[in-house]
Amino acid sequence: MIELARYGSDVGSVFSLLGRKENDLTAALGFVFGRCPALLAAALQRVLPAGAAPDIEDVALGLEVRDDDGRTDLEVRLPERLIIFEAKAGWLLPTERQLRKYAQRVAEQANGGVLVSLSQASHDLAKANLAASVDGVPVVHLPWRDVLADIAAVRRSCRGHERLWLDELQTYLKGVMRVRPVSDSMTYCVVVNHARPGGGGERTFRQYVTDAMCYFHPYGVGGWPTDPPRFMAFRWDGAVQRIHRVIHAEVLPSLQDRWPDVPADPVTVGPHAIYDLGPRLPPLTPVPSGRQYRASRLWVLLDQLQTATTLAEALEGTRLLRGGG
Repeated sequence: MIELARYGSDVGSVFSLLGRKENDLTAALGFVFGRCPALLAAALQRVLPAGAAPDIEDVALGLEVRDDDGRTDLEVRLPERLIIFEAKAGWLLPTERQLRKYAQRVAEQANGGVLVSLSQASHDLAKANLAASVDGVPVVHLPWRDVLADIAAVRRSCRGHERLWLDELQTYLKGVMRVRPVSDSMTYCVVVNHARPGGGGERTFRQYVTDAMCYFHPYGVGGWPTDPPRFMAFRWDGAVQRIHRVIHAEVLPSLQDRWPDVPADPVTVGPHAIYDLGPRLPPLTPVPSGRQYRASRLWVLLDQLQTATTLAEALEGTRLLRGGG
């Protein structure tokens, strides 16, 4: 098969031409819902109460439906029932304020409906961070991995164009989610304090993370990573305070190449890996360390860190999942 690239990225599916934003994901999902009723039925079984899955013969799908309170990503309208899907990028979850904008639309239906959160976040992460209901309307989380599982399940009974669109959606979602081995979701967990690089400059190490949304470390020495981590977690005051995705990484000859205000000393004038950080990932509340780690630099699986009650528990879960016995 001839390979196709767009802006240097592989186009593995027709849906890849849409892009990778939240609305692109729900547009692809809505399209395939319309072409493959079995996938729609499987999704509705997951989000509606047991025994409430309706006959999908009388269904209408809507993308980016707008009213005075806002615009939804994807709506599935059934007789006297409404299901609204709200997608978020990566492991993010919609806020209660955001969901409240759409709750009234659902509440107006004779048989109600449900607000569905759609992202890569696990069920455990959603349970810890999403309200069970908003203004009396149920809120249910649907991870993209569940959608992929449903695609694989219904594909066995589908033929022709239905199977074609299922395959296109599966390829697209896997590309967006960047499904990788367990080791690729390892998170580099470090301590940041109130000291300043080189003993001066505008920001402390902690302020580079919290205000400038970046982190840096010497490159190629002292046991620091030579390959950039995909995720980083930052500790202070005896807890993991923030988790971020690394959205850009580069190695510069010195810190002064990016921040001229940093005083020169034997450390700051050497090569540094510099990471730009994306928005905070859940949980947005501190995760206690659970034991003393001082300034240790630690590697922990992202999903373990996001769902464990302590860092110690997350590290133990990481060890077990990686075959530590």
